[in-house]
Amino acid sequence: RESFQEAPHSKEKEGPKIPPTSGCPVKHTNTGCPVQDKRYKAPVQYDVYGRALDPRNKMPVSAQQAPAPDQSIELSTERVQSNIPKAGSDDTWQYPSPQMFWNALVRKGKSVGASEQDMETVVAVHNNMNELSWRNVLEWEQLRDKREATANFEPRLSRFTGRPDELSLKAQLKVWAGHPPPFDRHDWIVDRGGHERRYIIDYYSDESQASMDEVPNLSDADKIKSIRLDVRPAPDSFAAILDIILWMPYLRYQGKAQPALPFFPSATMRQAFLDGQKRQAQALADAQRAVRSKETLEDTTTTIKNDANKASPRSTLNRKETLNTLNATIAKKCGDRFIALRDCGDDD
Repeated sequence: RESFQEAPHSKEKEGPKIPPTSGCPVKHTNTGCPVQDKRYKAPVQYDVYGRALDPRNKMPVSAQQAPAPDQSIELSTERVQSNIPKAGSDDTWQYPSPQMFWNALVRKGKSVGASEQDMETVVAVHNNMNELSWRNVLEWEQLRDKREATANFEPRLSRFTGRPDELSLKAQLKVWAGHPPPFDRHDWIVDRGGHERRYIIDYYSDESQASMDEVPNLSDADKIKSIRLDVRPAPDSFAAILDIILWMPYLRYQGKAQPALPFFPSATMRQAFLDGQKRQAQALADAQRAVRSKETLEDTTTTIKNDANKASPRSTLNRKETLNTLNATIAKKCGDRFIALRDCGDDD
């Protein structure tokens, strides 16, 4: 999953602070702009790979918008601005274009089985999922609004890491309880007035709902039925643990937050997962058989060629007659089977 990427030309002014004349995007009191406050922990910005940008010009790694090798169609290079505030900036994060997304798949060796024609839809789903993830983060951030140290500061996403091959503790417990594993995981670092909090986002797939999916707009909340999000703070501090086991359940009880994702899967979700595993196992077995058949055919062909090179003209003629007879026998058997299949009834 390819996440946000910094725009090739940042809108931010030169220097680590926003000039007072530019206006502050955050509501605050007369104590001054929290974005400019020295306690704010993210004057340094990061690119999509989690690397700090050059402080001399604040320019990110150049966006890869050129077509990939062997690309069959032209893809859009248009990028969409997110609604997720970017720490250390008065701007928001920017999503990758379909061309950038395809280039990332090619670069990571994940383009096999993917199609350039699907990139518009893939990017739309990707962007929508990140917007929904941020909304979930903001629900948790409500619990920090009452705390004096962060009350006057807007939550901003500082950086993030994709960890699809690492199960979180909660995801591992769910898998042990029979739940399908998440297909992706992100760790987001949210900066609020110099106070950072890490959030874990597990992305689960429910293939039983896939037929009801629609291509979403950026802010749609219910178009993608087959992807479910589990967003919560990482248990890195006592305050975060209290929020997880006490304050968020109370907030949900009051109806001020979305219900928690069920710990156990529905029967249809689990069955769809098991069916998918069977299909994958069958596809793998078919691919292995195809490879073995190809190797056997190549070995047989090599043997025949070697024998032909050694054989006399008479033995070659005998081999040709034998192969013709064998082909005729196979053709007759195939014809008989097709006739039997055509004439069989429903009970057969």
